Amino acid sequence: MPHTAYLFSIPLVCLLAYCAANCNAAEDQEQFEEKTVARCAERVLKNAKNDRTVWLKELESAFPGKVMNANTEEEYATWFVLLIGKGEQWHRDSASPGLADLFDRVVQRLELGPVPSITREEFTRYAKRLMKDTAQAGTGGDPVEDADKVFRVLDRNGNGELEPEELTSGLKDEKDHADADGNGRITKEEYRGYFQRKVTFKADQLSAAAKANENPQARGPEGKPKPGAGLPEWFATLDTDKDGQIALFEWRKDSRPIALFNEMDLNGDGLLTRDEYLRYVRMTENKLKQERREVKE
Repeated sequence: MPHTAYLFSIPLVCLLAYCAANCNAAEDQEQFEEKTVARCAERVLKNAKNDRTVWLKELESAFPGKVMNANTEEEYATWFVLLIGKGEQWHRDSASPGLADLFDRVVQRLELGPVPSITREEFTRYAKRLMKDTAQAGTGGDPVEDADKVFRVLDRNGNGELEPEELTSGLKDEKDHADADGNGRITKEEYRGYFQRKVTFKADQLSAAAKANENPQARGPEGKPKPGAGLPEWFATLDTDKDGQIALFEWRKDSRPIALFNEMDLNGDGLLTRDEYLRYVRMTENKLKQERREVKE
């Protein structure tokens, strides 16, 4: 081998190795972000179904601006005051439909039987159980902590900001939206907002799929989904021309991540149809199930 060729081959090999290592690192970071978003979205859905979340939602609807985000026994007592005023018992027949459902939750949890009212003491017992449930659920982390974990992984040079070369494909596609101050870099606070939007979107997907699977009326006589069944609310909202599909320009108007659109647009024609979305959701569910099996193994 000529000496000049040999001299050039060494740095070339090093350069190729460096590029390969960087590509692998970037791919690992992409996967870490996506997996963290998916796990966080699952927790969001799980928490949305718990008793405490339902209570907060129904109480705020009935008593706007008066509901304390209770964490202690004394704070839960303020909920009972809202329900009964100065009395000692909460009567079901005086409750609105939403509050009547809350009444039934207390009765079922405490196994009181078909009682017409709930006493302050009984409500306190129920509140203690809610506090215990909340403490146990709290071990699952929260979106801000998850976002910060991913941010730390992406911030390879450790300067507290994500440089252009440190952005994931999702961040690059949503950079105009994520980079709030327009300085070309993503701060931790900006990343939290981006991460939360991804979690919300993923949770919508999982929720829509679950509703379609649980509701037999969502399918036609041949077992195929009826039009609109299993679709999140945003699908109809973004479909501005009401042609049953979302075009890329409609998606862009709402400042949503282009990478997500491309991921769901399975045939790459720039249109997201109902069937494509539902197929994408099923593929995502199967992928998550596989990942859970691998973790257990």
